[in-house]
Amino acid sequence: MFKINQKANKIINTFFYSLAIIVIIFNRSNIVFSAVNNWVEISRTTEGIQYIDRNSLNNKGKSIIEIITKYSKIKANTSEKIEDNIYIMRINCISNEFKDISVNGKNNLSAKWEASNKDKLIDDVIYESCKNV
Repeated sequence: MFKINQKANKIINTFFYSLAIIVIIFNRSNIVFSAVNNWVEISRTTEGIQYIDRNSLNNKGKSIIEIITKYSKIKANTSEKIEDNIYIMRINCISNEFKDISVNGKNNLSAKWEASNKDKLIDDVIYESCKNV
């Protein structure tokens, strides 16, 4: 009876350790919020401020990069921050298109490549992120 309990405990422990490893690997939100960020202000308008995390730049190959960005919405008359949103943005440095693959730690599996539509904040992020790639 004792040997059966030891085997059962070993199987259960192995299962839970494996499950924990899988959750850690596939839960990208832990990476976004646990890393030490090096926020650099890239652009500012009356509506908000755009930052990139210089420590997060990841070259995916074929002129595609991935970077963590933060958008701070501000009150136009006081410049007081109202809200922060953190994105993992993938950028095609050749076509100057982007897609937000994660917003505030939630993966966006349906993200599609899109143009900035002359959004100054996005244009500035693309330019600044791609200039050294």
